[in-house]
Amino acid sequence: MNKIKITFVIVLASLFTFVYYVYRLNQHIVVFCDVGQGAATLFQIGTMQVLVDAGPDGRVLSCLGKYMPYFDTTIEVVIISHDQKDHCGGLLSILNKYSVQKIFGPPLSKKAYRMTQYIEIHDQLVFSYASYVFKIKKSSQSSDKNESANIVSIFSPSNTYFISSDISALELYRLMPPETTVLEVPHHGSKYGLSPLSLSLAHPALAVISVGKYNVYGHPSNEALAVLKAKKIPFLRTDTQGDIVLPL
Repeated sequence: MNKIKITFVIVLASLFTFVYYVYRLNQHIVVFCDVGQGAATLFQIGTMQVLVDAGPDGRVLSCLGKYMPYFDTTIEVVIISHDQKDHCGGLLSILNKYSVQKIFGPPLSKKAYRMTQYIEIHDQLVFSYASYVFKIKKSSQSSDKNESANIVSIFSPSNTYFISSDISALELYRLMPPETTVLEVPHHGSKYGLSPLSLSLAHPALAVISVGKYNVYGHPSNEALAVLKAKKIPFLRTDTQGDIVLPL
Protein backbone atom coordinates (compact mmCIF):
# COMPACT_ATOMS: atom_id res chain seq x y z
CA MET A 1 0.00 0.00 0.00
CA ASN A 2 2.86 2.38 0.87
CA LYS A 3 4.52 1.66 -2.50
CA ILE A 4 1.30 2.59 -4.29
CA LYS A 5 1.10 5.87 -2.36
CA ILE A 6 4.72 6.71 -3.09
CA THR A 7 4.25 5.91 -6.78
CA PHE A 8 1.12 8.07 -6.89
CA VAL A 9 2.94 11.01 -5.28
CA ILE A 10 5.85 10.67 -7.72
CA VAL A 11 3.51 10.55 -10.72
CA LEU A 12 1.50 13.51 -9.43
CA ALA A 13 4.65 15.56 -8.80
CA SER A 14 5.99 14.70 -12.26
CA LEU A 15 2.70 15.70 -13.86
CA PHE A 16 2.64 19.00 -11.97
CA THR A 17 6.23 19.72 -13.00
CA PHE A 18 5.42 18.96 -16.64
CA VAL A 19 2.27 21.12 -16.67
CA TYR A 20 4.15 23.99 -14.98
CA TYR A 21 7.01 23.69 -17.47
CA VAL A 22 4.63 23.76 -20.45
CA TYR A 23 2.88 26.78 -18.92
CA ARG A 24 6.20 28.64 -18.59
CA LEU A 25 7.12 27.74 -22.16
CA ASN A 26 4.00 29.51 -23.41
CA GLN A 27 4.38 32.68 -21.35
CA HIS A 28 4.63 35.95 -23.25
CA ILE A 29 5.43 38.48 -20.54
CA VAL A 30 7.52 41.53 -19.71
CA VAL A 31 9.29 41.68 -16.34
CA PHE A 32 10.67 44.93 -15.00
CA CYS A 33 13.14 43.37 -12.59
CA ASP A 34 13.68 44.74 -9.11
CA VAL A 35 17.47 45.12 -9.21
CA GLY A 36 17.79 48.07 -6.87
CA GLN A 37 18.95 51.40 -8.28
CA GLY A 38 19.28 50.36 -11.90
CA ALA A 39 17.34 48.77 -14.71
CA ALA A 40 16.86 45.31 -16.22
CA THR A 41 13.80 44.39 -18.27
CA LEU A 42 13.12 40.83 -19.41
CA PHE A 43 10.97 40.07 -22.44
CA GLN A 44 10.01 36.40 -22.12
CA ILE A 45 8.50 34.93 -25.30
CA GLY A 46 8.12 31.22 -24.69
CA THR A 47 11.66 29.84 -24.74
CA MET A 48 13.10 33.05 -26.21
CA GLN A 49 14.41 35.90 -24.05
CA VAL A 50 15.41 39.46 -24.77
CA LEU A 51 16.96 41.26 -21.80
CA VAL A 52 17.26 45.04 -21.93
CA ASP A 53 20.01 46.13 -19.55
CA ALA A 54 21.51 44.05 -16.77
CA GLY A 55 21.13 46.06 -13.59
CA PRO A 56 24.01 47.14 -11.33
CA ASP A 57 25.18 43.70 -10.17
CA GLY A 58 24.34 40.01 -9.80
CA ARG A 59 20.87 40.68 -8.41
CA VAL A 60 19.55 40.36 -11.96
CA LEU A 61 20.18 36.59 -11.75
CA SER A 62 17.42 36.22 -9.17
CA CYS A 63 14.92 37.80 -11.54
CA LEU A 64 16.03 35.69 -14.51
CA GLY A 65 15.89 32.49 -12.49
CA LYS A 66 12.40 33.30 -11.30
CA TYR A 67 10.82 33.91 -14.71
CA MET A 68 12.83 31.97 -17.29
CA PRO A 69 11.89 28.29 -17.89
CA TYR A 70 13.79 26.14 -15.39
CA PHE A 71 15.84 24.19 -17.92
CA ASP A 72 16.55 27.19 -20.17
CA THR A 73 20.18 28.25 -19.89
CA THR A 74 20.31 30.39 -23.05
CA ILE A 75 19.42 34.07 -23.43
CA GLU A 76 19.03 34.89 -27.09
CA VAL A 77 19.57 38.65 -26.92
CA VAL A 78 20.94 41.09 -24.36
CA ILE A 79 20.66 44.80 -25.15
CA ILE A 80 22.82 47.26 -23.19
CA SER A 81 21.60 50.85 -23.33
CA HIS A 82 24.82 52.50 -22.20
CA ASP A 83 28.05 51.94 -20.34
CA GLN A 84 27.08 52.84 -16.79
CA LYS A 85 27.10 50.41 -13.90
CA ASP A 86 23.41 50.67 -13.03
CA HIS A 87 22.56 49.43 -16.53
CA CYS A 88 25.41 47.03 -17.37
CA GLY A 89 27.03 46.08 -14.05
CA GLY A 90 25.30 42.68 -13.96
CA LEU A 91 26.39 41.62 -17.44
CA LEU A 92 29.40 39.57 -16.33
CA SER A 93 27.24 37.68 -13.81
CA ILE A 94 24.83 36.85 -16.63
CA LEU A 95 27.63 35.68 -18.91
CA ASN A 96 28.99 33.45 -16.16
CA LYS A 97 25.66 31.67 -15.74
CA TYR A 98 23.95 31.78 -19.14
CA SER A 99 24.89 31.27 -22.74
CA VAL A 100 24.17 34.58 -24.48
CA GLN A 101 23.84 34.43 -28.26
CA LYS A 102 23.94 38.15 -29.09
CA ILE A 103 24.70 41.34 -27.21
CA PHE A 104 23.79 44.70 -28.72
CA GLY A 105 25.13 47.86 -27.17
CA PRO A 106 27.46 50.87 -27.25
CA PRO A 107 31.25 50.64 -27.22
CA LEU A 108 32.04 49.39 -23.72
CA SER A 109 35.07 50.30 -21.62
CA LYS A 110 35.55 46.87 -20.03
CA LYS A 111 37.58 44.58 -22.28
CA ALA A 112 35.87 41.53 -20.76
CA TYR A 113 32.68 42.53 -22.53
CA ARG A 114 34.31 42.61 -25.97
CA MET A 115 33.50 39.26 -27.50
CA THR A 116 32.38 37.74 -30.75
CA GLN A 117 28.66 38.04 -29.99
CA TYR A 118 28.91 41.74 -29.11
CA ILE A 119 27.52 44.05 -31.80
CA GLU A 120 27.89 47.81 -31.42
CA ILE A 121 24.90 50.04 -32.18
CA HIS A 122 25.93 53.16 -34.10
CA ASP A 123 22.50 54.18 -35.40
CA GLN A 124 19.66 51.66 -35.22
CA LEU A 125 18.92 47.98 -35.60
CA VAL A 126 15.63 46.11 -35.99
CA PHE A 127 14.96 42.42 -35.41
CA SER A 128 11.80 40.38 -34.99
CA TYR A 129 10.67 37.16 -33.36
CA ALA A 130 7.26 35.61 -34.02
CA SER A 131 4.84 38.57 -34.00
CA TYR A 132 7.13 40.88 -32.01
CA VAL A 133 9.40 43.58 -33.42
CA PHE A 134 12.33 45.06 -31.47
CA LYS A 135 13.81 48.36 -32.60
CA ILE A 136 17.06 49.53 -31.00
CA LYS A 137 18.06 53.12 -31.68
CA LYS A 138 21.00 55.20 -30.51
CA SER A 139 19.21 58.23 -29.13
CA SER A 140 21.81 60.78 -30.30
CA GLN A 141 25.47 61.21 -31.19
CA SER A 142 26.13 63.18 -28.01
CA SER A 143 29.27 62.42 -25.99
CA ASP A 144 27.06 62.27 -22.91
CA LYS A 145 26.36 58.60 -22.14
CA ASN A 146 22.82 59.26 -20.95
CA GLU A 147 21.85 61.40 -23.93
CA SER A 148 23.33 58.93 -26.43
CA ALA A 149 21.92 55.78 -24.80
CA ASN A 150 20.26 53.06 -26.85
CA ILE A 151 16.50 53.18 -26.49
CA VAL A 152 14.32 50.20 -27.37
CA SER A 153 10.80 50.12 -28.83
CA ILE A 154 8.97 46.80 -28.71
CA PHE A 155 5.92 46.35 -30.91
CA SER A 156 3.54 43.48 -30.14
CA PRO A 157 0.03 42.77 -31.47
CA SER A 158 -1.42 44.27 -28.28
CA ASN A 159 1.07 46.79 -26.90
CA THR A 160 4.00 49.04 -27.66
CA TYR A 161 6.67 49.20 -24.97
CA PHE A 162 9.23 52.00 -24.86
CA ILE A 163 12.38 51.37 -22.81
CA SER A 164 13.88 54.83 -22.47
CA SER A 165 17.11 54.23 -20.51
CA ASP A 166 18.44 57.55 -19.11
CA ILE A 167 17.49 59.97 -21.87
CA SER A 168 16.22 63.48 -21.17
CA ALA A 169 12.67 64.77 -21.46
CA LEU A 170 13.50 66.44 -24.77
CA GLU A 171 14.82 63.18 -26.25
CA LEU A 172 11.74 61.37 -24.94
CA TYR A 173 9.53 63.86 -26.76
CA ARG A 174 11.52 63.32 -29.95
CA LEU A 175 11.88 59.52 -29.86
CA MET A 176 8.91 57.89 -28.11
CA PRO A 177 6.48 56.24 -30.56
CA PRO A 178 3.07 57.97 -30.43
CA GLU A 179 1.37 54.59 -30.01
CA THR A 180 3.34 53.73 -26.86
CA THR A 181 1.13 51.96 -24.32
CA VAL A 182 3.75 51.21 -21.63
CA LEU A 183 6.58 53.64 -20.89
CA GLU A 184 9.61 52.91 -18.77
CA VAL A 185 10.13 56.35 -17.24
CA PRO A 186 13.54 57.78 -18.19
CA HIS A 187 16.44 57.86 -15.74
CA HIS A 188 14.65 56.11 -12.87
CA GLY A 189 12.24 59.00 -12.44
CA SER A 190 14.77 61.83 -12.54
CA LYS A 191 13.28 65.32 -12.77
CA TYR A 192 15.16 65.75 -16.06
CA GLY A 193 13.52 62.73 -17.70
CA LEU A 194 9.89 63.87 -17.83
CA SER A 195 8.09 67.10 -18.66
CA PRO A 196 4.57 67.94 -19.80
CA LEU A 197 5.98 68.50 -23.29
CA SER A 198 7.64 65.07 -23.40
CA LEU A 199 4.23 63.42 -23.04
CA SER A 200 2.34 65.72 -25.39
CA LEU A 201 2.62 63.43 -28.45
CA ALA A 202 1.94 60.15 -26.70
CA HIS A 203 -0.25 59.14 -23.79
CA PRO A 204 0.86 55.76 -22.40
CA ALA A 205 -1.71 53.71 -20.55
CA LEU A 206 0.91 52.86 -17.92
CA ALA A 207 4.33 54.05 -16.77
CA VAL A 208 6.91 51.92 -14.96
CA ILE A 209 9.72 53.35 -12.83
CA SER A 210 12.77 51.12 -12.35
CA VAL A 211 14.30 52.48 -9.17
CA GLY A 212 15.94 51.34 -5.93
CA LYS A 213 14.73 51.90 -2.40
CA TYR A 214 16.27 54.76 -0.44
CA ASN A 215 18.58 55.73 -3.30
CA VAL A 216 20.86 58.72 -2.81
CA TYR A 217 19.52 60.51 -5.90
CA GLY A 218 16.00 61.02 -4.57
CA HIS A 219 14.50 59.06 -7.46
CA PRO A 220 11.74 59.13 -8.41
CA SER A 221 11.59 62.90 -8.19
CA ASN A 222 8.51 64.78 -7.09
CA GLU A 223 8.63 66.62 -10.42
CA ALA A 224 8.44 63.42 -12.48
CA LEU A 225 5.62 62.02 -10.35
CA ALA A 226 3.73 65.30 -10.67
CA VAL A 227 3.92 65.10 -14.48
CA LEU A 228 2.51 61.57 -14.47
CA LYS A 229 -0.28 62.55 -12.10
CA ALA A 230 -1.14 65.67 -14.11
CA LYS A 231 -1.33 63.55 -17.28
CA LYS A 232 -3.41 60.96 -15.37
CA ILE A 233 -0.99 58.18 -16.29
CA PRO A 234 -0.96 55.41 -13.66
CA PHE A 235 2.49 54.21 -12.66
CA LEU A 236 4.19 51.28 -10.95
CA ARG A 237 7.52 51.32 -9.09
CA THR A 238 10.01 48.52 -8.54
CA ASP A 239 11.17 50.03 -5.24
CA THR A 240 7.74 49.62 -3.68
CA GLN A 241 6.26 46.74 -5.69
CA GLY A 242 9.24 44.55 -6.53
CA ASP A 243 9.32 42.80 -9.91
CA ILE A 244 6.60 44.15 -12.18
CA VAL A 245 5.14 41.55 -14.55
CA LEU A 246 2.98 42.62 -17.49
CA PRO A 247 1.51 40.81 -20.51
CA LEU A 248 3.44 41.29 -23.73
